[in-house]
Amino acid sequence: MKQTVRTMRQDAWTTEDDAILAEVVLKHIREGSTQLAGFNEASRKLGRTAAACGFRWNACVRKQYRGQIELAKQDRKARKSAKIQAQLEGGDYDHPTATLMSWAQVLRFLRQEKNTAQHWASRWRAAQRECNEWKEKYESLEHTHREVLTQLERLRRDHQVVVQDYRALVEIFERARKAAFLDGEAVSGGFMYRIDEYGNLERVASDLPAQQAE
Repeated sequence: MKQTVRTMRQDAWTTEDDAILAEVVLKHIREGSTQLAGFNEASRKLGRTAAACGFRWNACVRKQYRGQIELAKQDRKARKSAKIQAQLEGGDYDHPTATLMSWAQVLRFLRQEKNTAQHWASRWRAAQRECNEWKEKYESLEHTHREVLTQLERLRRDHQVVVQDYRALVEIFERARKAAFLDGEAVSGGFMYRIDEYGNLERVASDLPAQQAE
């Protein structure tokens, strides 16, 4: 397979490779970038890994270019100062720097921060009110739910009692139906039933007079 420029090389470093690596890294230092970014760019130019470029820089190249590194740092500092000055002279108040700031810039910046803080505080209070409203609704629904459960349990007990009473009544009537004839005829078994003044069903002897049995 034909190798491309991007193919990772394993051969030894040459003087030309060191010069390219130094040029790229020094450029990133002057522009305020990082050495890691320089290693990444150099890796693409040299066909090596960024780790290999970094190792070569720290092991050999950096020692040979100490003077150029100091000059690049001074250049970077000068560029930064010039940029700050240009921002101040150009009236770039929306992005005040952390070093040279006029009182007007400081005041504008603080006002913006105050407005931002007030905005978020207002949203926080609104969220708190909404949270309290939902909490009250939840507590009300929970109370209603407990009441409904209590009523349901009471209805279940009442229903059980009604079912038991109904079964007992059906059993009484069934025994009475089996013990007596219809239309006042003689009662088999020697007894019949009547309802007393309290509404209770009682058994009476069949030999009593009809008027007394009624």
